[in-house]
Amino acid sequence: MRFALLLLCGCASFIDEKAATSTYRILEKSAQAAPRQPDIELARGAMPGGIMQLEAFALAYPDQRGFKVLHANMLCQYAVTFVFDDWEDATLANRRADAERVAERLVRLLDSCIDAQRALLPSRDVAALLPTMTRAQVEPVLWLATAGAVQLALDPLRNIGQLRLLRAELERCVELAPGFRNADAEILLGTLQAGQAAFFGGADGAAYFERARALTQKRVLNVDVMFARGVAVARKDRALFTSTLERVLAADVTRWPEQRLANEIARRKARRYLAAADALVPR
Repeated sequence: MRFALLLLCGCASFIDEKAATSTYRILEKSAQAAPRQPDIELARGAMPGGIMQLEAFALAYPDQRGFKVLHANMLCQYAVTFVFDDWEDATLANRRADAERVAERLVRLLDSCIDAQRALLPSRDVAALLPTMTRAQVEPVLWLATAGAVQLALDPLRNIGQLRLLRAELERCVELAPGFRNADAEILLGTLQAGQAAFFGGADGAAYFERARALTQKRVLNVDVMFARGVAVARKDRALFTSTLERVLAADVTRWPEQRLANEIARRKARRYLAAADALVPR
């Protein structure tokens, strides 16, 4: 009888393991298909349900790390891509009440994003981890740096103390995995350097954007969008700002189907920045 019970328990565990593996493979394929989606609002609308579903799977299958990774990444992507977008839109349009409301929500989401990514690392002390950091740890560290950069944008005075760690995280990611995740680390380093140049002078980050263009083979329109927002603004070069963003809007995004969603989001940002040109790059 005891043997039969043990056998049944073993079978149940095996079936559970098979179910977890099969489910993870399906969800992983969904995550791979999402970047090909041309409709921004359709992609955005699907994400909250996906986040909750992935959290449920992570709780149901605690030994399957893949669910934790997918959940953490989708949570961060939703906060950084869509909710930050709402805040930036409201801020540039001078809708202060909307910007404050969205900022409160974004702060909470960023805290959750940071907690989820730190849980994937062997230590919560990221500064101490950096010297021995591996290529496999680039993704969570890059998400931590991205979330930190958004926090800095939301409240520069409060979060300026994070800047040194942010740069160290990004530089380590670039060292271990150049061009990873659409050259996000290179773009962020260029944007941070351009922001510093606007206030204190010095290098304006253009070299990072050149590197990002080369690494992405000019398939990622966000490189030019953030070049305009960072470097052209730091240089106070209205012509460069306008021509760069207009080139983004003129690009044929159907040429790179694997980048379709990211490029559509970049084009939306380009339109927003052009509409706010008088505030960003006064004549």
